[in-house]
Amino acid sequence: MAVTVQTMATFICGSYLIVLLKVRPQTSQVPRVMRIWAKVFLFVTGTRVTVEGADRIDPTGSYIFVGNHTSNLDIPVIMGHLPVSIRFLAKKEMFKVPVLGGAMRAIHMVETDRRLGPTAQRAINQQVATVVTEGLSLMIFPEGTRSDSHEMLPFKKGAFRIAVDNAMPVVPVTIVGTLEAWKPHSKLINGGRVRLVIHDPIPTIDLDRNRLNDLRDRVWSIVAQTQ
Repeated sequence: MAVTVQTMATFICGSYLIVLLKVRPQTSQVPRVMRIWAKVFLFVTGTRVTVEGADRIDPTGSYIFVGNHTSNLDIPVIMGHLPVSIRFLAKKEMFKVPVLGGAMRAIHMVETDRRLGPTAQRAINQQVATVVTEGLSLMIFPEGTRSDSHEMLPFKKGAFRIAVDNAMPVVPVTIVGTLEAWKPHSKLINGGRVRLVIHDPIPTIDLDRNRLNDLRDRVWSIVAQTQ
């Protein structure tokens, strides 16, 4: 039932955004529609989210949010409750899904293609520049895939390279409870209580690529300590 509602909500909201942005490219409704999609899904699944640290974020700023990833619920939790308009890195294959792919392009989700190798970073930075120009923020799950347990996987450097290249502050976020609410590979959504902890932003304006490992390890530790 919940998955059916998610599919219907995605189709309706995605179709609406595609049409809306063709008619009114400068509309301010996009964040509202995205939050409605997220909160409808969380409500239907019985998922209740508590947010800690929202006051650490300037709602007019652009950030790279970096956090752990254990469940498909992580995306609606982030989208529905971060105090800024957020976009995600998404695999190229996601953009081929009817309606969803069109909506993702329309709202400037950042497309990634690992097969491009070094060329991929330049393509990502070009898309990130659009995100920053429009005053948006980016959410990245640097484990690269979902973890099937509470033990976090090592972080990859890509998220931190994007932050340093674009002089964007990195904000560690910890998501607690989504693994129990919706386990990976399960069709059963249990719902329940989830915590979203927003940590202090870390400036990157004075950092260069030689400090990527230090930045990555520092953020990993911050996120892991709250789990």
